[in-house]
Amino acid sequence: MIGYRFIICSALLVIGLLENQLAGQVELFPTRQVSDLGREVSYFGSLPQKGRLVLDANNGFFDKGAFKATGKRVSPESERLLISSHFDGLQAVGGSHAGVARWYLWKSNPAAAELKIFLDVPQAGEGGLWKVCVGATEFEFSASKSDGRKAQEISFPLEIGSMGLREISIRDLNSKRRSVTEFRKIEVTGPGIEGARLIRARWRPAAVHARYESSECEDSKLWVFETQCVRPSSSYSPITTAFGYFGASFNSEGLAAGNVNFSMWAASRKAAKLPDVSLMPHLLATANPDAEFSGFGHEGSGVKIRNWDPYQQNPKSVIQALRVETANGVDTFYGYLYDEVKNRWMLFAAGRRPSKNKNGSLSLRAGSFCEVPGPPNVERTGDVVREVKRRGWFYGPDEKWHVADTLRLGDDPADTNRFVRVLDGGWLSMGTGGVEMSTGPQVVRLRDQSPQLPIYLEPSCASQLFELPVEIGKPNVFSIQSDSAVVAYSGLQAGAKTRATLYYGTADCLTFVKRKLHTTERKGASSEQFGDGRTWQFQTESVKVEDSSAEFSLVDLRPGTTYFFRVLVEGSDGKSWAFETGEFKTLSN
Repeated sequence: MIGYRFIICSALLVIGLLENQLAGQVELFPTRQVSDLGREVSYFGSLPQKGRLVLDANNGFFDKGAFKATGKRVSPESERLLISSHFDGLQAVGGSHAGVARWYLWKSNPAAAELKIFLDVPQAGEGGLWKVCVGATEFEFSASKSDGRKAQEISFPLEIGSMGLREISIRDLNSKRRSVTEFRKIEVTGPGIEGARLIRARWRPAAVHARYESSECEDSKLWVFETQCVRPSSSYSPITTAFGYFGASFNSEGLAAGNVNFSMWAASRKAAKLPDVSLMPHLLATANPDAEFSGFGHEGSGVKIRNWDPYQQNPKSVIQALRVETANGVDTFYGYLYDEVKNRWMLFAAGRRPSKNKNGSLSLRAGSFCEVPGPPNVERTGDVVREVKRRGWFYGPDEKWHVADTLRLGDDPADTNRFVRVLDGGWLSMGTGGVEMSTGPQVVRLRDQSPQLPIYLEPSCASQLFELPVEIGKPNVFSIQSDSAVVAYSGLQAGAKTRATLYYGTADCLTFVKRKLHTTERKGASSEQFGDGRTWQFQTESVKVEDSSAEFSLVDLRPGTTYFFRVLVEGSDGKSWAFETGEFKTLSN
């Protein structure tokens, strides 16, 4: 999850970078090019200073995992919208992460130019083989020992007649592990750089934000969205909800990968303490018996599902649904994922929290963002466009599906590399990143208002969005004495090998089983989240459920004391806590 949002404002970018004259004035300049979005392209770029353009560890990009920036230092104020820290050099990581570091030049006249590369090469790196690509031309050279202050013994031409956008890249050809050689800079000089510009963009794309709507359905308790990558690049693009995030990541091939996030937020990063247990979100149920009701604390605090990766096979689509029920001032959310192999919906998580809607019943809305997390020493792919497309439906009070036909960009659409657009087939698209800047619409709408419903919305499948993998009946408390009581549950169903455990104590607690905490659970306000007083004092032995029933005898209780309890039921179909906490009071002596 990424709670921090850094948004480039074009005007502030230009004003801030004008302050740094030594690095070269960065400004937006137009071109006569038209992008694949059908819009006129502009670039942010800096002119040569003292007859040269300097390509260094701070104004370029590199393939994920291929390089690591070294020698971290404070970024000048004028650069912080582009890169949050500055660095002295780049080192190739090597191994399976081989790739290139790259820069972009806009060449505006046909004269020739010359490139010289500066490397810090210790004795162990002497003779190492490197490749430089200037446009479509490739050059290889052996590195000479150097302290990085003198150019290598070979130069590379930026050819005569070459105009427009040109990419320059370097690659370490023989590093099977981290290179001992450090790239310092490339200097570009000569008549051909007159009027040329070094193209700039943020070190990783600023998040693009958007909101999905249906013009025919203003009130919905259930939505369904299918998400796919448009381009083969990694990104994180969950649906934003009233409680937090629900969605998955995409890998470098644009396929679903990694864990699914169903994150229910309890407190922000800056919060000094967590809310009272009665105000906390609670995770309740999941269809995976091995999944873990867990928490997080690295960018705020809350609860989430762990130990379940539904996308190990890396499918093309993430198909998800969210349903909400509101009763007695409490919102209960049900998040489902569609299994395309089994052709059925499965409950990823159910969670509950006190309602924050002052008007009573909550109506679901769906927003989203698309971003790439990572600090600038290891993540430097701001030149790569990330784009995801979605098609979605809202289920209305009329018990019909209404297409999500409108997408609203939440960012300034002027002179930016963030955009929304409509694609064929009922898909709405949102994207960010790349070096091309353009101005586009802030709102887009589908032309076809009634695309065909997919298989996962056919009645036989859609009915599964109202089903739960585990059933738990009401508790019955009897034989209450001053020091003992019996709690019984009926209607327990969780598939094969159903078992039940009762958790109890003198305070109502989170739906959480005490265990060794994950690293992020120990951070920030989350460090108190699962402490004493917030997790159950006692638990019974796990019992086998016979005839859908289980009975628990509680002993060594305190006289005249109110006890709270919840049952946890686990089986082959999943696991679930009782949705409500029960209570009873022992007799006084």
